[in-house]
Amino acid sequence: MRPSLNIISDELIHKVVEEAKRILAETGMDIRGHAMRERLLEHGLKTDSSGRRVLFPVDVVERAIESAPESFTLYDRDGNPHAELGGFNVNFVPGSSGLKILDHRTGQTRLSDSKDFVEYIRLADGLEHLGYLATAFSTNKDIEPQVSDAWRLYMSLFSSKRSVASGAFSEHGVPRMAKMLRLFRRDEAEMIEKPLSIFTITATGNFRYGEDSCQNLLDCVEAGIPIEVVPVTLMGLIAPVTLAGALVFHCVDVLTGLTMAQILRPGHPVLFGGAPATFHMKAASSPMAAIEAQRLDCAYVAIAKSLGLPCQAYMALSDAKVLDAQAGGETFSSAILAALAGVNSVSGPGMLDYVLVFSLAKLLFDDEMCGQALAFVRD
Repeated sequence: MRPSLNIISDELIHKVVEEAKRILAETGMDIRGHAMRERLLEHGLKTDSSGRRVLFPVDVVERAIESAPESFTLYDRDGNPHAELGGFNVNFVPGSSGLKILDHRTGQTRLSDSKDFVEYIRLADGLEHLGYLATAFSTNKDIEPQVSDAWRLYMSLFSSKRSVASGAFSEHGVPRMAKMLRLFRRDEAEMIEKPLSIFTITATGNFRYGEDSCQNLLDCVEAGIPIEVVPVTLMGLIAPVTLAGALVFHCVDVLTGLTMAQILRPGHPVLFGGAPATFHMKAASSPMAAIEAQRLDCAYVAIAKSLGLPCQAYMALSDAKVLDAQAGGETFSSAILAALAGVNSVSGPGMLDYVLVFSLAKLLFDDEMCGQALAFVRD
């Protein structure tokens, strides 16, 4: 017996998935990464009449869904099982992509540095309700942007044994980060067998995969690093404002990434992810904690489960500027929705201000909120 959540019918799930497959087969995707495009064409995929867009036949997409694993395990630095991703297992993970930090000593928001990051890892390493860690924010105050992605991973691996979610900032970032991960495994085979990290691949949107996303996906699969395909579906801006329409756009982006990964290496672990937001026309803002965005999260998670795929979502976060009543309300409401929906990897604890700001005080508070959500859905 487990509490659960159901907001979308099986009939609508089927319609959304079928429409996404039709778009992939008839409209295709603009694959801007040259190496990835060549690999897809070598595999036998065709382009449209303009030669610009790669078409993904329905049977190719369906085989990719079948070959992707229903679940997989992340291992710690010593090679011990650490987090199970699949089924209704829920892992809360610190949010990623922060550009600034809310200084808990001064109450001021500022650029973050390496000292902040080490302090964050030491705190997060001891929080019991976090499934694993994440390279949560950039150290852009004292580290050059070109190496900041590798530097964050280095500090995470140096300061904690726990698994970590990460990702590259540029087209050439994955190989050097993969070399660091290999230091804790005997060989490439063990790197694949016992993954230590999972990397984010951001779909560009508008039925397009940019150069960085294509190359990062290619490098991750070749290095044996599991990926989470995370479209930033902006409802009302680059995607329809309706739930059904936005779901179709979202599924097209994720299924493209999943299919490319399975073409490169059948059986490669992929999370059906997302970071949707609504677009506020008047304020020109993109709230991720908006209830419409949370509804889209829960709906695509239901689709992922119907396809037998592990899933990820940006939830248990807040768009508030500081740790206040709004932050608490938005964080816990989305945390309990994520737990009920059975999101396998919930990215968000510690995040404020449209995922731009990270707060150590909020991460400590959120750990308690996540613990309550996990207690509510326990068997």
